[in-house]
Formats: sequence, C-alpha cells, structure tokens
Amino acid sequence: MKAIEIINYGEPDVARVRTVERPNRRPGEVLIQVVASSINPVDIKHMTPGTIQKINSFPMVLGWDISGIVIGVDKQSSFSLGDRAVALHPQGSWQQVISIPENQLIKLPDSIDFISGASVPLASSTALQALRRLQLSPNENLLVIGAAGSVGYYALQIAKEMGITVAGLVRNEDQKSSIESATTKIYTINESLPEFDAVFDTAGVLDRIDFIRKGGKLVTVSDDTIEPQVIAHTSFADHNYVKVNPADLSHIIRLISEGKIKTRIAKSYPFNDVQTALTQAKRSGNKGKIMLVF
Repeated sequence: MKAIEIINYGEPDVARVRTVERPNRRPGEVLIQVVASSINPVDIKHMTPGTIQKINSFPMVLGWDISGIVIGVDKQSSFSLGDRAVALHPQGSWQQVISIPENQLIKLPDSIDFISGASVPLASSTALQALRRLQLSPNENLLVIGAAGSVGYYALQIAKEMGITVAGLVRNEDQKSSIESATTKIYTINESLPEFDAVFDTAGVLDRIDFIRKGGKLVTVSDDTIEPQVIAHTSFADHNYVKVNPADLSHIIRLISEGKIKTRIAKSYPFNDVQTALTQAKRSGNKGKIMLVF
C-alpha cells in the first residue's frame, strides 16, 4: 500500500509517497480503507524545524483525520464490512489502510460525503472541547479569535448551537466577508472591540486585554505563551489541547447531518499530489480545509 512519509524537517518536498507494509489488524481494532484525510496546522508545525511539535524519528506518517470504509473487523464488532466510518486518529492518517481501535471510530452517515467527513474530526473536536472548558452561562458572551480558520469557524457555529452569544475576530475584510452572517458579528483585528466575558483564541493573540472584561476567561489552543498581563486580568486563562473523544465527534457529526453546522472545504488533492497540497495549506487565506483523497 502507499503512505505519505515525512523524511525530514523542511518544506513540502520532504513529503514523499512511498510503498509501506499494510498494517496487521489486532483484536479490538477495525481495519479501514482510507478514502480521505486533511491537512491541519499541526501537521505543518510537525514538518517545520524549531516549533514545539517534534518528530521523534524519520520517516513519519502525519495526519489526524480519517474517513473511509471498514474492511476488517472482529466477529463481535459493532461495525460491519463496508460500513462508512470517521475518526480522530492522531498522527498516522496519511496512508491507504489504517488499523484503529474500534472505540475511537464512529459511523459516518450517508448524508455526509467522505471528503466532508474527513474535514471534521480534529478541528471540530478542538472547538467543542475548548468551549466546554470555558463553562459559559447563557448570559455570558464570547469572542472567537481566528474565526476564519477551521477551528474558529466550527467554534462560532457550535457556540451558537449551545445558545451562547458569540462574535468573531479575523485578520482582514476579506476574511470578514467570507464568514459574517446576520446572526454573528465579525470584527477585524484593527477595529475597536467591546469587552467580552470570555475569549476562545485559536490564533495566538495572547497579549491583549482590551476586549476581555476584568475577571473574564480565556482558553487558547495556540502553543504560544499567554502574556502575564492577560493572566493577571482574567479569572482563568489556560491552554486546552484536544483529546480523542468519539462521543464529542459523534455529537458534531450528528449536528452536521442535521444541517445545524457546516463544514468548509477549500480544495481537495489526490494524495500523490501531496506536495502541492501542502504548499496550498501553508498559504494564508484558504477558506476551508485542504483535503487529501486516497
């Protein structure tokens, strides 16, 4: 089978499509023929020297998101051959076949295509878990920083679905026009903002207190340091990193299948064209996820 292997730190040319051994399915695992995966910012960070994300040994297969078809199961499995499935699978998703613990996998409804399904797990789970960490009450309002990115875009939608009054902060007018709706106020980084009870940061804007009320809350999924003045100004300011939680993913998939939240795909590439896909993913201004199709 084929896999995308990262052979060293560097630019997209360090990603190579190579022939590797097909994984052996162990008891309690499900064998998946991967149809699609996605490129996330964490994948770019892993490839880039000097970031907090490290690769222990080369070559390495990256990728966190999978959608695909079940091709191997235990006799007593709740999955059957041919089932459509989706999972958050940290590192190792960029290959044609994966063996994954059954308890990390959920079924993908027929109403969601494979490419859309593969765009969901990491970004949406990150958003949902961070919002829950903030523990907002109905009378509190929220600002999502980096609202045009995949995590921020999900956070806007999930927050509204939770009944939270939410606004977004983006870099420029082009991003603003791409996501603003009648029910969500979007600000650009240079505008004057009101104060918010809570902030969910996805972009590393961790040195400003002008838009956080005194004693407010902040959660960030950035690897950057929260500045001391922000910590002193808030009652709670912390990093929150995603955990594999199939129940969370199942909740998001249900909301998507019911049309309550939407995915955004910028462009899809065949996996053999991974270097072009990575080049596109590194550019700013992508309005949605860059996908790999296997």
